[in-house]
Amino acid sequence: MPRIKPQLFWQGRKKLGLNAAKLLPVCRTLESTANELRWIKQHVAETPSIIPFGARVWKLCDRRGKDLPLAYVLGNQPFGDLEIKCQPGVLIPRTETESYTIHVYNILRRSLSSSKSKSDPDQHQPLNIIDLCTGTGCIPLLLYSQLSRSLPLRSLNVVGVDISQKAINLSRQNLHHNLRAHRFPPPSSPADKCHPQRSLYFLKADIFSPTSLDPILSTPLLSSTTSSTGTGEWDLLTCNPPYISPSGFALSTSRSVRNWEPRIALVPPVERGDLHQKHFYNHYYPDNEILLQPTVEYQEEDVFYARLLEIARTYRPKRVLMEVGDMEQAKRVARMVWGDGKLRGLYFGNGEGTTDGEHEKGAGAGAVQIWRDDLVGYEGYEEVLAVGVGVDGQKQTIVVKGHPEGHGRSVYLRRVGVVDDV
Repeated sequence: MPRIKPQLFWQGRKKLGLNAAKLLPVCRTLESTANELRWIKQHVAETPSIIPFGARVWKLCDRRGKDLPLAYVLGNQPFGDLEIKCQPGVLIPRTETESYTIHVYNILRRSLSSSKSKSDPDQHQPLNIIDLCTGTGCIPLLLYSQLSRSLPLRSLNVVGVDISQKAINLSRQNLHHNLRAHRFPPPSSPADKCHPQRSLYFLKADIFSPTSLDPILSTPLLSSTTSSTGTGEWDLLTCNPPYISPSGFALSTSRSVRNWEPRIALVPPVERGDLHQKHFYNHYYPDNEILLQPTVEYQEEDVFYARLLEIARTYRPKRVLMEVGDMEQAKRVARMVWGDGKLRGLYFGNGEGTTDGEHEKGAGAGAVQIWRDDLVGYEGYEEVLAVGVGVDGQKQTIVVKGHPEGHGRSVYLRRVGVVDDV
């Protein structure tokens, strides 16, 4: 990283004051420095204290100048129309995560509001959403916020899961923090039979431990026992898992991320990689006759996707949305879906979805998609991407959405028979 020229410090001091010298080494430009200084001053003005205003601004600028992420300095991060509290030890929400969360919300809203949904026998069933590796709870909180307001007559069951008790505590704080600010309707009481039931829970569990996770994943099935309309299912499973390799963490992440954000939320633990190496192909593909030899290019940083897809095979969620690190990782995840007979049948439709170079065929054909940057700004833009050739010789192609030059950010699966009214 090039050194900052002394004249930039002089200009910053002249235009912005003495605090500029603290912020410039991490902000690098006067424009960025001015923005962060404005946000710090605004934060101090909005949080009264007996400590003088100038002293508090100086202290926060000093902390930021030591490479502490701004969200940790201020204690919060905007996410959609919510304010998410942030603490060291829990991953800071990213704008890329916000983008695909809003996009999947739009898919749910349009699909459930359409005339097709109104004739659906499951329209009176709760809308069930689960977010694994939830962190601050930003994804389930934003989905709950948007859906509870746009679909006020629909019952809603939202669950966030994380292995970290610190993350669970923070996600619950974020729930109460945004409720106090009246940013979304409160969850309903089970005793209230006059209004649609709405619930939002954050629970501690290890997604690699069936004994702790399976009772949570079975929640929608339990909710259907009193209903005659069908079997409860997860309408959406989301996850922003650790997906960076140890070498990628050391070489490609910023110093601020390496020094302050939790490594466990970014890099899969070594024991997870060992678990994959020990029994991935035998356990993950026990009945897949087509995979006589390993055919999936599987990297150590992909181990969480193996577990997520194993969950998808078992619980058959209608939609799955997984954040990824880049386009190459997204392609590997798509190949993992294709390489498994059950998953291919669930989400590709046994080859009837996107295997001939065309877009998904017909309503409910199933879909495997890669979502890139700026889904909202480039809504409607699509490309077809070849991801290789299957073991049976069929060409594998999937739809890619978002900015044509953007990075691969997430992989979206839609189960055969489910309709997205987009």
